[in-house]
Amino acid sequence: MIAEAADQARSLGAWLVIVHGQTIVEPVEEGTNKAAVELGKVDVLAHPSLITADDARQSATSGVFLELSARRGHSLANGHIARQATATGARLLVDSDAHGPEDLLTEAWVQKVAKGAGLEGEAVRTVLEAHPRQLLAKPGYRLAQPLAT
Repeated sequence: MIAEAADQARSLGAWLVIVHGQTIVEPVEEGTNKAAVELGKVDVLAHPSLITADDARQSATSGVFLELSARRGHSLANGHIARQATATGARLLVDSDAHGPEDLLTEAWVQKVAKGAGLEGEAVRTVLEAHPRQLLAKPGYRLAQPLAT
């Protein structure tokens, strides 16, 4: 059903398609991570928790970004996600998974999330600056204002 939902979202004008990954803190259908990274129709796999090396490798191949979540609970597996991504070449993003205004991120907090996942130095800059720019540069995505350089 992920393929159908992604197609419908695009047909309705969605610029980005994000799939709710197999987080360890909520019931999610087994195989969701795999389906999301194999389709070629998804932009971001949110909180994929205990993602396998094969699925992370497929994510790198298909261009699906993997989320490091700032949300309580979902963030418990960020270290694992970061290690899998580093080992396979998958691209990471830090995201709030905001459910309300209190969940919105500050620059200081995204730095802590990235570093808390085990990233250091240039890897932090890549995840917080280069990868979001790459995501927003995908065909079909339109910014209301151009990104500052």
